Amino acid sequence: MDKSKATSARTALTAGSNGNDEDRVTAAPDRPVPGLREQKAQKRLEAETRNAVAKARREKEKRLHELEMKIAALEGQQKELAAALEDPTAYEPGGRATAINRDLSSLADDLARLTAEWENATALVAP
Repeated sequence: MDKSKATSARTALTAGSNGNDEDRVTAAPDRPVPGLREQKAQKRLEAETRNAVAKARREKEKRLHELEMKIAALEGQQKELAAALEDPTAYEPGGRATAINRDLSSLADDLARLTAEWENATALVAP
C-alpha cells in the first residue's frame, strides 16, 4: 500500500488499473492455436513415430537375443567336442579324433562369425 499511496487495501489492489480492460488484452499469438482435430492428429502422428521407433528397437533386441542363444548353443557344443577330444579312445585306430577336430574347427568358424554379428547388433541396440 505504501508504493501506490493507497489508503485502503481495495484501492491498492485496483490502483494500477485505470478501469480499462484494454490493458488486460494480450496481443494475438503469431500462429493460431490448433483445433482439437489438429491436436489429435499431431498426437497420433507422434505416437505412430514413437511406436515405429520402439518396434525397430524390439526387432533389434530380438535379433540380439537370438544370436545370444545360438552362441550359447555353439559354446556348449564346443565344450562337448573338446571333452570328446580329451577321451583317449578318440585317438585309437578307428577313433573319431579327425572328425571331432573337423567339427570343432567348423564350430569355431561359426562361433567367430556369430560373435562378430552379435557385436554389430549390440552396437545398433546400444543407446
